[in-house]
Amino acid sequence: MRLLIVDDDSAVVDFFCQVAEALEVGTVDTAGSGEEAKARVVNGQYDLITLDIQMPGASGLEILSMVRNACPHAIIAIISGHFPDEISDETAHSADVMLVKPVKLDVLSLLIQSAKAVKSELDKVRALDNF
Repeated sequence: MRLLIVDDDSAVVDFFCQVAEALEVGTVDTAGSGEEAKARVVNGQYDLITLDIQMPGASGLEILSMVRNACPHAIIAIISGHFPDEISDETAHSADVMLVKPVKLDVLSLLIQSAKAVKSELDKVRALDNF
């Protein structure tokens, strides 16, 4: 499974990476800004993407639809401590889940385990080509 963590807070990134490592996620990439995240998704497909909202440059909400278009099968989780009062319908439909920071360990673990399960099921469907 490939995970992309997009957050400018190094403590959050470290925590997410530690949880991902404990849950044996295959590849974990990180991005500290919206621009860096856009470059990552253009160059590779991800199974789970976590996006912070407030970051230098482009916010997670500003890049959300581009990220969704680049990785249509990814689970996208907005994880932020600063949600705007209103979120557009387009934005709400582009994200799979919106979680408030600080995210609890059990919630983050469930998110990662669920993404692994979805990836496993998609792999089974795609393997039907071989029959």
